Amino acid sequence: MKKYFFNSSDYIYNTIILLSLFLSCVSLFAYITSSEYLKFFYLNYLFFFILTFLILLFFRFFSNKTLITYINIFLLSIGCALIILEIALKLNLRKNSMVGEMENRAYHAKKLGLEFDKRTKFQVYKAMLENNIKVTPSIPPNDFFINYKLYKSKEDIYSLSGISNSKTVFCNEGGKRVIYDSDRYGFRNREDFWEKKEIDFILLGDSLAQGACVEDKDTIHERIMFYTNKSLLNLGYQGHGPLMQLAALKEYGSTMKPKKIIWFYSETNDIDNLVYEYQWEVFKKYLTKPNYSQNLILKQNQIDEEHRLIVKSIYANRETGDLEIKIRKKYTIKLLWFDLKQTVKLYNLRLFVSYFIPRKYSLVNSYYSPLETFETYEKILDEAIKTAENWGGQIYFVYYPQAGRYFDKIIHSYPLRKYEYMKNIILNKQVNFIDLKKEVFEKYDDNKSLYPLNISGHPNEKGYDLVAKYISKILMEK
Repeated sequence: MKKYFFNSSDYIYNTIILLSLFLSCVSLFAYITSSEYLKFFYLNYLFFFILTFLILLFFRFFSNKTLITYINIFLLSIGCALIILEIALKLNLRKNSMVGEMENRAYHAKKLGLEFDKRTKFQVYKAMLENNIKVTPSIPPNDFFINYKLYKSKEDIYSLSGISNSKTVFCNEGGKRVIYDSDRYGFRNREDFWEKKEIDFILLGDSLAQGACVEDKDTIHERIMFYTNKSLLNLGYQGHGPLMQLAALKEYGSTMKPKKIIWFYSETNDIDNLVYEYQWEVFKKYLTKPNYSQNLILKQNQIDEEHRLIVKSIYANRETGDLEIKIRKKYTIKLLWFDLKQTVKLYNLRLFVSYFIPRKYSLVNSYYSPLETFETYEKILDEAIKTAENWGGQIYFVYYPQAGRYFDKIIHSYPLRKYEYMKNIILNKQVNFIDLKKEVFEKYDDNKSLYPLNISGHPNEKGYDLVAKYISKILMEK
């Protein structure tokens, strides 16, 4: 029995050696065939598996059978533990996805005795079309190079906003689906502001700047105008990262030449958005070529037409707002095979670890970037400062904290742990630093009440108002 045990131990150990050699070959192939952008990502894996192979080979020739047995027990224990963790993470993610964002919010609304419209963006859009209302669903510009690659090529123009002069179906976090009227360039503004000879402020940012999930009167830009009695042009849009903000400044902001530019930095996703944006030459050019422009302000008709074609294509055959459920029913076997491969590759575990480390060391290629992301962000901000200085404009840098800080999260993602680092960068530049984390959210006793239904998301009307009030105070000081 003892002899059989040791023989089995040899077979197991040899199998592990062969597996490490196989994974080394796979990593080498991926490294050779990958784009320049991903080579360092696969190089990390290649180095790890080759090193593992060599260490295992060393012990194979210079260890006795007893030590080999102990190594097998150790490696198999680690392997089983990792698989169990992977399955636990996957089940937890699946449980959360099955509940769904709208169902979760409707549940919290019910507990508070509030009504909640559970219809999806698609369902609201379809209902309005049936009533002969000119309407479009909001599509974040970054969806064109993340989710809708089939509809665009790298040679096409890339818009920074939505369809012009149209009712736009936006988001719902508090119970009511927000629908607003876009301006002549697809942004969320009072149309007559584009006729003004002078604008006091412009606002740059993502969905937060756009006014996610609140009515027009409660958005940041409208509340700032209320408190300052000044004009403000909102160039923020859902999905914008730092390169898109720079592009909006150059494409649209430069035509109005405001003296004060409000630049939002969101802990939630600005760094991740930069990873996506930088892979597309059209956005990188706004940083690397100072005078680059797509002349978007002259191409709104083309932008509108491309948006309509994409909307028509995406929504043409959809009968429900949840396409994922239909896909799962139709392709169950394929999805089971996909789930099995993900489990063996420890995908969710690697994704979880990548949540806490710099993107250049990410363990999944969807998070990976060879960029020194914060250093690149600093270069983008420098270019924005330089652009504004061309007409005597000044940047007001607004640090917006992720909502997760205030909802009992024990651990924070990598960008959230870079607060002091980012703050020191900004304080060394010729910009005004507006710290919403320290001066607004941390000074408010009941943080959760600043978000719809007291759960994480964009701010509610009270949250937007406090943010706008503090920004207005700083804007009017100088």
